[in-house]
Amino acid sequence: MRKFAIGCLIVVAVLVVAGGTAGYFFVVKPAWEFAGGVQEFVQEFAELNDQIERQDGFEPPAGGGVSNERFQRFLVAQRDMRQAMEGELAALEERLDSMKQELEAENREAGIGEMFTAYQGLGDLLLKAKRVQVEALNRYNFSLQEYHYVRNQVYRALGQEVAVASFGGQAPQMQNRQVPDELVEMVSPHREELMEGYAFAWFGI
Repeated sequence: MRKFAIGCLIVVAVLVVAGGTAGYFFVVKPAWEFAGGVQEFVQEFAELNDQIERQDGFEPPAGGGVSNERFQRFLVAQRDMRQAMEGELAALEERLDSMKQELEAENREAGIGEMFTAYQGLGDLLLKAKRVQVEALNRYNFSLQEYHYVRNQVYRALGQEVAVASFGGQAPQMQNRQVPDELVEMVSPHREELMEGYAFAWFGI
């Protein structure tokens, strides 16, 4: 029962392309409040966020860019996360691929029913991924807000969907952001490597 409840909780991950966020207010927020009974999961997620050493605020660049220094830190953080989740990251990728293939075959987008099914039973795995993320953020001097900004902009520059989930009290970045051409040029040569960690971004990690 607990695993199913956690699966329901993960429905708050809303996919956005290039920063669209209207769905959050009409779907995500009510779903999150409805899933509020899964307090154990939410509490552990929040406690993990509290273990991030850099808790200072982050002001995103006005132009939506990412410096080369930030991008390089993101790359090595992602490498460490993939290595730590080796063998288990595949479970997230398989669940994501399975749902995408089904939806593409039917030429439609995911509804709430599919998302409940797709995320069911992933709670423990997502908590482990979160622990791995916290370790990487501390190792490479990221705050959570800075990491989310860089992650989202990098995958948007690749034309990919990203999650704007709010787990354990962390606030999603709701602003629509442009993706400058310079960022597209910087990340494009790293597309293959970045897509190896795409499941993290899709599930809000």
